[in-house]
Amino acid sequence: MDLKRWLVMVALGVGLGAMAGEAGAGDSSADLFQKSYDSEAVGKVQDALGALDQLPPERREGYVALLRRGWLLYKLGRNQEAIEAYGKAISISPRSVEARVGALAPQMAMRRWADAEAGARELLKLDPGNYLAGLRLAFSVYSLGRYPESAAIYRKLLDSYPSDVEVRAGLGWACLKSGKAADAAREFREVLEIAPKNTLALDGLKAAGVP
Repeated sequence: MDLKRWLVMVALGVGLGAMAGEAGAGDSSADLFQKSYDSEAVGKVQDALGALDQLPPERREGYVALLRRGWLLYKLGRNQEAIEAYGKAISISPRSVEARVGALAPQMAMRRWADAEAGARELLKLDPGNYLAGLRLAFSVYSLGRYPESAAIYRKLLDSYPSDVEVRAGLGWACLKSGKAADAAREFREVLEIAPKNTLALDGLKAAGVP
């Protein structure tokens, strides 16, 4: 598994299965954590959340359970509740990177771009090279209409991840919205050289109107 995928899984609570054993072998809390992971694995997200609800209060309000609750609520589309769960996790562990990354997803789902920008910037203070923070900051700034600033963030991210088609396509769109059609077309073509069916790049190249 590559590093970025692992970071995404951990940040969103997917990679926490191995932590269920922290409650101890045979402990009912450990069984409930495992039930939650197993339920999610077969698509029963509500059941996965229900298993967490059965935890003893001290476990239910603990960092790991709150982090996982945030992820499951997000998957259920209960974004405000997800943000609140992640916020509680952050209050328990103020320097947590994974909880802050997780909170960005429901904020963006609710189009709370200013909140997502602020959260991403706070995260980058804790973890300056964080991939997801950089990516979500760039998109949030783009969504706020600050296209040249978004392009600058995408370019910086592209320095670290030159093969990332999502970053390059994002840069292309930021350039296009900044009025730099030729630069945008160049980025879209770079994407299509390695991902010829990439919708963002195909649509972007068409919108650029550059031969």
